Amino acid sequence: WDALNQRSYELAAEHVVMALGHSSRDTFTMLHERGVHLLAKPFSIGFRLEHPQGVIDKARWGRHAGHKALGAAEYRLVHHASNGRAVYSFCMCPGGTVVAATSEPERVVTNGMSQYSRNERNANAGIVVGIQPEDFTTERQADGSVSPLAGMAFQRQLESHAYVLGGKTYEAPGQKVVDFLKNEASHTLGSVIPSYKPGVKLTNLASALPDYAITAIREAIPAFGKQIKGFDMDDAIFTGVETRTSSPLSIPRGLDFQSVNTKGLYPAGEGGGFAGGILSAGVDGIKVAEALAQQILNPT
Repeated sequence: WDALNQRSYELAAEHVVMALGHSSRDTFTMLHERGVHLLAKPFSIGFRLEHPQGVIDKARWGRHAGHKALGAAEYRLVHHASNGRAVYSFCMCPGGTVVAATSEPERVVTNGMSQYSRNERNANAGIVVGIQPEDFTTERQADGSVSPLAGMAFQRQLESHAYVLGGKTYEAPGQKVVDFLKNEASHTLGSVIPSYKPGVKLTNLASALPDYAITAIREAIPAFGKQIKGFDMDDAIFTGVETRTSSPLSIPRGLDFQSVNTKGLYPAGEGGGFAGGILSAGVDGIKVAEALAQQILNPT
């Protein structure tokens, strides 16, 4: 797209590095329509959970909590639920905020971030459940495989419902832990004030995720409370939904780092299914660049 002249044009190339993000839905659709080989892949879904940062600091640092040399404490948690699901903390943000991450109208998606100072009042992390392609499709392609776009459609379904639960104003649906565990709607906030903007609408999140995910998270929270004192505090607050933990599909590539059925196309990073964050995406980019340079210098 030529922004200066307001026109689109085609640019022929023998080598294309496609370093997509995990939410590049329009590009995923375009690649699928043009026959590039894609595969549905596992990812995770859940909520953001906020606690006062001081609660996490005290549980992790004990009597040294608040010492300027230590800073804001972090955590990493995993629980294997009795229904076979793995529940884990994802993208933990000490002294951070829950942020809006939707990329499409009438959908709500949450994410988290920390400023360099890490001095906001709350700690937050995604509390997410791993899912497989078989979980998000009831239809099969002619060859019996799951459509590579099925995970994307599933994400959209959850995000649209979160928009409705939030009152259709782009507020995010939220619920206190005490009410979430009891399967009762929240009506008032407690000591934890959610950081999400434009705001949080209190409700019952039981319908925000599939039953197996809700059941697994309800089992995990008390278990996490045994590892970090106060983690299952009544007033900690969930904000939904977290659906963009990783790409819902992958773009398979060969040992030469090119698409398995589209020569000259180099999928890279999170969107291609080859990374799980900024650092790993950067490392994958280096690998792709080296493979591309090798191909240019020694064409076969």
